[in-house]
Parts: sequence; C-alpha cells; structure tokens
Amino acid sequence: MTDDRRSADDRKFSDDLDELLSRANPNPGRIGCLSRDFLLALAARAQPIGDPGYEHLLQCSECYREFRRLQPARGDQ
Repeated sequence: MTDDRRSADDRKFSDDLDELLSRANPNPGRIGCLSRDFLLALAARAQPIGDPGYEHLLQCSECYREFRRLQPARGDQ
C-alpha cells in the first residue's frame, strides 16, 4: 500500500471515528459532564492520557463535540 493510500485510509478512519463519537452517546441533560475549563485542558493535552476525563469523552457525545471544537488545528496528525 502506498503512503498516499494509507494516509487517505487513516483520514477516512479518523473521520468515521470522529463521527461515531460525536453521535453515539447522547447526553442532552449534560449529566456528569466536564467543565469547559477541564475540556480545554484535555483539548490542549495538558492532562495525562490516563485521566478519567478522556474516558468521559468516549461516553458523552456532547462533551466530545465540545472537546473537538476546543482542540487546536490538528494538521500534525
């Protein structure tokens, strides 16, 4: 597989995963949600990867979408 093809496949997978996480676990009541300041810290990668806040992002589409909006441009990924 060429690097261009792998890169396109990686982007497609990333886009699909992003779409899934942004819709799969609705929490319209924002029950147990993280504060905006904490989401900013996660988006800036200021928290260690083992922080439970990251797990919350996998369980709450509202927080995940806000986290994604707060992330800096991800051109390096």
